[in-house]
Amino acid sequence: MKLRLLAAGLLALVLPAALGAQDTASPAPLDPVGKYAVQTVVQGQAADFEMVVEKKDDGSYTGTLSNPNYGTSVIVSLKIEGRTMKVVLSTPQGTEATAEVTVAEDGTLDGSWAMQGDGGKMTGKRLPTPS
Repeated sequence: MKLRLLAAGLLALVLPAALGAQDTASPAPLDPVGKYAVQTVVQGQAADFEMVVEKKDDGSYTGTLSNPNYGTSVIVSLKIEGRTMKVVLSTPQGTEATAEVTVAEDGTLDGSWAMQGDGGKMTGKRLPTPS
């Protein structure tokens, strides 16, 4: 009898916490495919870029990051961790650049980039897909 009371008491303590954990919705996983308008500062100058992410047949990602003044960099690696994209780019100058951005469910992105002694904050948004 005492064992049943103890078990019922423990269940009364644990069950609400367990049910509450189920109610907490985690954000939807990130599908990075699409176009993004990206803003940053390069060598002290504000710059707008267009980033395009595509999915390859093997499930990996590719794409570009382009700006008329800086050329087009190619995405050589893109990894997803939750809602964060970790990107490695090959630049037209033959150097490697990296970026790490988190994409919110509303499509805004916030993060940073780095390349040979330069880098900084990176913001932007996912552009709507044409219908």
